[in-house]
Amino acid sequence: MTAVTKVLAGLGMLERGRDQTATFAAAAAASRMTMGTPTRSATSGPASRRPPSSRSALGDSFLASVDSRVADDLTRRAVVQHADAGEVFVSETDSQWAGIVLSGMARVFLRTPSGRQVTLRTATPGGSIGIAAVFAAGSISAQAITDCDLLPLDTQRLMTLARVHPDLAMAIARELSVRLLETYGEIVIRAHGSVHQRLARQLLHLGSVEGPQMSLAVTMSHSEVADAVGSA
Repeated sequence: MTAVTKVLAGLGMLERGRDQTATFAAAAAASRMTMGTPTRSATSGPASRRPPSSRSALGDSFLASVDSRVADDLTRRAVVQHADAGEVFVSETDSQWAGIVLSGMARVFLRTPSGRQVTLRTATPGGSIGIAAVFAAGSISAQAITDCDLLPLDTQRLMTLARVHPDLAMAIARELSVRLLETYGEIVIRAHGSVHQRLARQLLHLGSVEGPQMSLAVTMSHSEVADAVGSA
């Protein structure tokens, strides 16, 4: 079964009429979703060392299959960056940025000429952001959906090491393939899923990051939630 077939099958299971829509609404209420205007204060700053969660996140990242000496060369000078929920921590107008999500959840998006935001995929711990844009000389934007810790990568060093270390080059290729398939799935859901289905999916993604024991509070405005689920 292909990735697209799986997504379509999942959508078919979700489409159960009004009773299922009510279930989605109940799930949203149970999650205690609160929406407000996010604080945009600049809280990103250096950390003296990586939090314990970062080590496990790196173990789930594309660097896990890379020679430890190469991975250390790439990350030893990296400083953990924090982004508050709702903060756009990288924009298409910025210089190229690439990094790994250590904790939390972020969405990767592009802006249309009219200013509308189109979400490409979500990134959870161990996932990368911006690598394709670096190698293709492109740009993307990313916003923290929950509070996030991020490990920025030296993009020039990443490209230099990839040229001389085949294991890193292959790891990057695998990572880009996984993220491309995720983007394909997002396109299918955006094209064929209802707003209720997309909202429910977003809440399930958030629940998987926060864990079953954590209450869910989304500090995003209504317009930002609409952007995230593609209903703007």
